[in-house]
Amino acid sequence: MICLRCGKCCQLLDIFIVNPSSILPDGRLDTKDPWAMIPKPAGERCPHLSWESDLAVCTIHHLPCYQGTPCQQFEQVGPEEAACITKGYFEIHGR
Repeated sequence: MICLRCGKCCQLLDIFIVNPSSILPDGRLDTKDPWAMIPKPAGERCPHLSWESDLAVCTIHHLPCYQGTPCQQFEQVGPEEAACITKGYFEIHGR
């Protein structure tokens, strides 16, 4: 899936995210912290979401703690190299 960097998934999906306070100085996740992953409710903006002009940017995307997260593993049905349809889906449903 090719992310179009619209930020809709970072705002509108119900998903577990990396707890900002559980990121170690070297970018790894504190695996001893029972709250290293926290729920992000649908409609609540992810604390890792930032904007560069009109493009959504994940501030931890490059860090080791991002590897293996639900966000990193997010997929859609269809060809692997197809553009993400999440934005269109939410717009059709009035979000």
